[in-house]
Amino acid sequence: MAALTTSLFALVAEESTTLVERVQQSVVLIESGHGHGAGVIWNGVGLIITNHHVVGQDRAVVELADGRRLAGTVVARDRENDLAALQVAADGLPSVPVGDSRRLRLGELIVAVGHPFGVRGAVTMGIVSALGNATWMGRSRRELLQADLALAPGNSGGPLVDCTGAVVGVASMVISPGIALAVPSHVVERFVAGCHGRCS
Repeated sequence: MAALTTSLFALVAEESTTLVERVQQSVVLIESGHGHGAGVIWNGVGLIITNHHVVGQDRAVVELADGRRLAGTVVARDRENDLAALQVAADGLPSVPVGDSRRLRLGELIVAVGHPFGVRGAVTMGIVSALGNATWMGRSRRELLQADLALAPGNSGGPLVDCTGAVVGVASMVISPGIALAVPSHVVERFVAGCHGRCS
């Protein structure tokens, strides 16, 4: 029984590290006029999704996981949902699959990847703790994903992925230590679909 348990843990560890390594390749560092944040490569032809508050200007520098630095142009914004889409002149980029956040369940394991305090590709794990509409910062009710994740400045705009490695949210805000809010992936997909050709 002990050998079986050890083998099981070894398999889980191998799967989780492989998942993280794959997701890290799709997480970019975004440098704008007032700091830095994260972003996720949404498709292979240069579309980057991040937070509206990460890119205060219409242009930013996007640094890929392989060290390449590209000029990014904001092609769409959704201030209400704290989303922004940037386009870079590159193709064949390592995107990750997009999951359906509407299928998430409370208690489901979730992983976030970002650059807290400038630490590239840092990883944290937690669970989905709340789903659905909520009032955020006194604004109108929004669709949000809440998770018990340890996020910090630099995580904003980075992906939250499920145990299959599919993006189910984009980190948006830390509301207290260990509690984070994210934009659900189905809201992001709706935003991308509404770009009217500006989002490739």
